[in-house]
Amino acid sequence: MPRHAVLLAAVFAATAVLNTPVAAATTLDDWACRPAVNHPNPVVLLHGTLNGAREWDQLTPDLTAEGYCVFALDYGYSALPILRSTGLGPLAESADQVAAFIDRVLTATGADKVDIVGQSQGGALAEYYAKNMGHADRVGVEVLLAPPTHGTTLSGVVDILPPGSPQRAAADVAVPVLACPACTDMETGSTFVNALNDGPITQSGVRYAVIATRDDTTVTPPGTASFINEPGVTNLFVQDLHPGIRVEHAALPSHPVIRRWILQQLDP
Repeated sequence: MPRHAVLLAAVFAATAVLNTPVAAATTLDDWACRPAVNHPNPVVLLHGTLNGAREWDQLTPDLTAEGYCVFALDYGYSALPILRSTGLGPLAESADQVAAFIDRVLTATGADKVDIVGQSQGGALAEYYAKNMGHADRVGVEVLLAPPTHGTTLSGVVDILPPGSPQRAAADVAVPVLACPACTDMETGSTFVNALNDGPITQSGVRYAVIATRDDTTVTPPGTASFINEPGVTNLFVQDLHPGIRVEHAALPSHPVIRRWILQQLDP
């Protein structure tokens, strides 16, 4: 099997687990919601690859029960020969969709800032929104679940095809054309990842908290690919909160330990 085909197969294996259906939430995107005094920032939830707003159906009731206005969008829809789903489009285009959505949230709620909870790709978009798009003044907190901050090796598959090699060039053409532009954008050494890592990632006025799982096989190496090693950032593994616990990448948004941690980070 050609090496670019191996990479494509790994992309499917890594992303297919992310589209697990869960029970529907009923308290999301209430455009009449006005933030409470003790929670002045609406919370915007950014899903991961091959997923959508329903990824947050278990977290949303937790947030609304605490009095937050909660919003989520389906971004990055792509219809290609192999895959058709949200969370697949080029990250730069998805970032524009996220920015427009946050503008809508701020206008509807009258708030000055939002807090962002981002899973995987959604976490990278949150980082990019504040830094590369210059919108740090619109963000209070970013709570990030295993974001590919420094790119992912997809459990070493990307390392087989080093940047600059003919095989990597072929894969970088095949994957976005056939299935998943976002997957190429999240690889280590991609243009998107290099731009995100050009200079400090954290922005003045924004508080960052990042959590990863040692069981991750999608955003790899676990922790190393995600953590923002800059002053003031909270970086930890879920196993630091609950030793011995096993949590896969796709389970991060719904796991009760993570959901409690998210609430703590939003209101420490």
